[in-house]
Amino acid sequence: MKVEEVLQCSLPSWYSQFEKVTFSTVCISLPGEVLDYLREDGLMVLPKECNNESYDGKEEDYEEFGDTDWNDDDNQQENEQKSFPEFSQEVMKVMKNYGGEVFIKLNWSSPKDATWVAFNNNMKCSSLSQLYLLLKSSDFVAHDLSMPFSSCEDCRPEDSENVSYSLVVRKWVDVNPGTEFRCWVADGRLVAACQRDTSNYYPHLAKEEASIRQDLASFFQEQVVDKFPLKSYVMDVTRPRKDKVILVDFNPWGDTTDSLLFSWEELEEMTEGETCLRYIRESGGVRPHPYRHYSLPRDMVDLASGTDPYKLMDFLKLKERTECGDDDSDQSDQE
Repeated sequence: MKVEEVLQCSLPSWYSQFEKVTFSTVCISLPGEVLDYLREDGLMVLPKECNNESYDGKEEDYEEFGDTDWNDDDNQQENEQKSFPEFSQEVMKVMKNYGGEVFIKLNWSSPKDATWVAFNNNMKCSSLSQLYLLLKSSDFVAHDLSMPFSSCEDCRPEDSENVSYSLVVRKWVDVNPGTEFRCWVADGRLVAACQRDTSNYYPHLAKEEASIRQDLASFFQEQVVDKFPLKSYVMDVTRPRKDKVILVDFNPWGDTTDSLLFSWEELEEMTEGETCLRYIRESGGVRPHPYRHYSLPRDMVDLASGTDPYKLMDFLKLKERTECGDDDSDQSDQE
């Protein structure tokens, strides 16, 4: 994978060429102070422009929390809060033009790993608070901002500094996950396709397999081939109905892009024959949701799923020692 390939997959780079076959989008350049805010570690403090969206409680509403020095809190919050009035105003204008509900991402990644902190538990943004909260909470966004070319063989330290970052704002559209597909293009040829959501079984895929193949192939030949500058890449699309395919995104060819039901070894060897379409054929074939690790501490996920038996053994030993300690304590109390 090369730096130029990653740059070509940046949405602001390809949107104008494919505007008619993808979702309506506005790309807003990210000012330096907003980039610094998104990159910095520390407390989750939303910008001042979000204050009017928050609950404006009164001091008596918080009596149950005990004594509070409200003046100190106000001063501390004011010192910590940043403000981006022009940028926030531009974002709000775009949101209003799109009916008040939008999908957001940066050049490459969306904060889909951070939906667990969202008010509505999904990617739909209807306020500045939701937008900033998702962006600040996402590991995917942090990766885009800090090391977008980490897997590139020709990466230089200055490459990341020269990226023109944008906030990508798209009109919100409810997309059925069962209609989303990832397609792999190798040397200008559509070699493979797969259902995008591998955590669910969709019975209609088997019934419509032939028409799905035809629609994906037709869309690729008529709308994409010879128009996208790379020869090998990954393309995400949605097929809401027969004879209708909408472009979602482009991704670089390489192991940084999820291969889903394939392996990258398989994909690299696909050079001849018809496009290989894979989907989950029975309910027992579903896989865990790929972002489950981002909603709970990793240790809790490992314990619940049994993926790390040593953690489970340590937990059982700790539980046994705790119970033994409780028994000894009870015995001492009785004596």
